[in-house]
Amino acid sequence: MRGYLPVTAEEISSFLHSGSMECGPLYAPTIKFLTANNDLDEEQGEYLLSMLAADEALEMRQNDTSSAFLLALEISDSQVDEHGENFVNLKENGRWEDVQCAFLVSPDGDELTWFATQEISAALPQWLKS
Repeated sequence: MRGYLPVTAEEISSFLHSGSMECGPLYAPTIKFLTANNDLDEEQGEYLLSMLAADEALEMRQNDTSSAFLLALEISDSQVDEHGENFVNLKENGRWEDVQCAFLVSPDGDELTWFATQEISAALPQWLKS
């Protein structure tokens, strides 16, 4: 299952360098979410979850000009400790090896710019400046 984690650039940097990070709730397609949104296909559900995470990422910014980010992690059911309405909590720290990509959230929260995992370290210095 894919989970979306709202993060700051500093958290991305720390996660990348340590390989592990305590993760807050990851927005994910839980049973409750899928039941409540059974009219959505998988892609639409993923989009809705990523937009919910993007809203939270915007709230985490230090100021209105700071950048907001999401990390998409591929997690297994065995890693999940708790299922909420539209989120999961992990039993242990998230692992960098589970990160599938990063998203830069537009200032208005309406668009996500995708970055492959291989691009994150190259983009990180610029992200840390913003």
